[in-house]
Amino acid sequence: MKQLISSLFLLGFMMQLVSAQKTPFLTIGDKQFTLEEFNYIYEKNNALTQQPVSKSEYIDLFVNYKLKVEEAIALGYDTLPSFQKELNYYRDELAKPYLNDKKAIDEVVTEAYEHMCQEVDASHILITLPPSPSPADTLKAYTKIAKVKQLLDEGADFKEMVRTYSEGPSAQQSNGRLGYFTAFMMVYPFEKAAYETPVGEVSGITRSAFGYHLIKIHDKRKNRGEVLVAHIMKAFPYNASELIQNQSKLAIDSIYQKLMNGESFSSLVAQYSDDKQTASNGGKLPWFGVGRMVPEFSEAAFALSENGQLSKPVKTPFGYHIIKRLDSRLVKPLDECRSEIMQKIRNDERAIAGKKATVKRLKAEYQFKTEHPGFEQLKRFVLSNSQNDKNKWIEKLKTTNWLIASYDSGKIVSADFAKEAARFNTPEAGISEAVFQKMWTSYADNHLIEVEKANLESKYLDFKYLMNEYHDGLLIFEISQNEVWNKASSDSTGLVNFYEKNKANYILDEHFDGRIFYCKTKAAYKHLKKRLKRETLLHEDSLDQSIRKELLIKQGPFFRGDEAMLDKQLWKDKAAKTESAYPFLLIDGQLVLKQVQPLENIKGRVIADYQEELEQKWVERLRAKYKPRVDTFVFE
Repeated sequence: MKQLISSLFLLGFMMQLVSAQKTPFLTIGDKQFTLEEFNYIYEKNNALTQQPVSKSEYIDLFVNYKLKVEEAIALGYDTLPSFQKELNYYRDELAKPYLNDKKAIDEVVTEAYEHMCQEVDASHILITLPPSPSPADTLKAYTKIAKVKQLLDEGADFKEMVRTYSEGPSAQQSNGRLGYFTAFMMVYPFEKAAYETPVGEVSGITRSAFGYHLIKIHDKRKNRGEVLVAHIMKAFPYNASELIQNQSKLAIDSIYQKLMNGESFSSLVAQYSDDKQTASNGGKLPWFGVGRMVPEFSEAAFALSENGQLSKPVKTPFGYHIIKRLDSRLVKPLDECRSEIMQKIRNDERAIAGKKATVKRLKAEYQFKTEHPGFEQLKRFVLSNSQNDKNKWIEKLKTTNWLIASYDSGKIVSADFAKEAARFNTPEAGISEAVFQKMWTSYADNHLIEVEKANLESKYLDFKYLMNEYHDGLLIFEISQNEVWNKASSDSTGLVNFYEKNKANYILDEHFDGRIFYCKTKAAYKHLKKRLKRETLLHEDSLDQSIRKELLIKQGPFFRGDEAMLDKQLWKDKAAKTESAYPFLLIDGQLVLKQVQPLENIKGRVIADYQEELEQKWVERLRAKYKPRVDTFVFE
């Protein structure tokens, strides 16, 4: 029974705590602020300060903060177009993590990095599709690629199938052979299929923006990273005759022999290389990895095992080259290249992975469903009218009200879809069923994202408070500029009056202004003392190196207590502890008596103090105007 009573008491106490968190504890005019918001701002800001304060001490800071915001709103700062534009920009940026599934993004980043660590050598067969294929186009291409796949499964030769069926440019040039490639060098569906297919096998039918592919994997190897090289080139025209090629070969062999005899690589580049873009730079090329150079050049460059090593003459379709390795680097660890991968992902189909995962979640969460009678009516209307005058059929669509989709907080009607159709560049032949489906999917996905974006404050407390922070911070910045910062800088009369009234705060204590020389030996001390007597302005650089080694020189100002030996010598402080490896002291400068510092010397400091006073008086006026009330009972 005692345990039960104790548990019930604890439960009741916890419920009171939760209730108190959401109960207003600060009232300013007709606005109320909860302890929950106070705690959020306190925990966040107090963790960042070098001098943390207690929650009780923070109440005044919180009240002043909210008073400034209320005053800015009362003066209309929140209605300024510049404020609204900046706040909307921050909201869009802050909303991004909530509208992109982080887990899905992390997965594609990890996958991309795994692909980056490997190179794949492949050939492919391509059956092309037009940019906006009709169902008939798609069926025709798929039937053709499916037939090729069946023949391959029955044992047909891949090269023969390339020559017979492939519609890609590499079919005739290289029997469909693409050579080695790595991540981001092919369209994503092609890349993914290639990396998922074992060596020696042919992929399943893969669709990309270009059409349907069958990919044969010849080899996979560890990515060799990137190499930095310089080269000497003797060029010949593409498809040049054997005679012309032989002339280039004789020239490059002669240059190679000069290198073997010890002549400078850079001087031979300048004299003989036909690559004029790099000749003035010692033949240096940009860093490159797999697939960035023609295979003959790339393989020869990566075959060099040491920096400074030279290749023998290498023939490529463009001429003969002698390659010198300058440096090499492996693929960086994931943590070091994550941002680079993220940047590349934004430019390919992986970019939508996070959005797709978010849309899938939202469709379940909002119980999104397509209303098929209205959807089919819309589809028939678009397919049968889109080849006509665009303005007319879209205006007609705006007058319809067919229910296309519904979700737990709203619906989509056909007139809404008209806005999407108006943005779309309609082909002359009209919109095909496949294109309509893409348009609808894009519109529905974006609509759900916008619904979620509008609900972020009500769904996520941290987002709500973060937006409040940006909202309040921007307002406080704008109003503080006008009420405090600009006023302190531009009010010269007020600044002078403040300075005169507070001169006691700007007194500079007696100090020594100049240089002090600590000497390790008496000989150095005597030498330096003579020089200081002779020379009014003694430059340290004019001292012999042997003397400079014996000195420790410091530049002032120095106040009492800064340097013990100076205290003893100048201020006759007998208690100063002066044990040092430099037992002799010379001084070069003057004693400056205690005085009030001129305003022009400390103007920045006085402005800062004046701003502080202006802010304090401003806050006092705001407290008198709004009469904030703190419920200490709720707080306790």
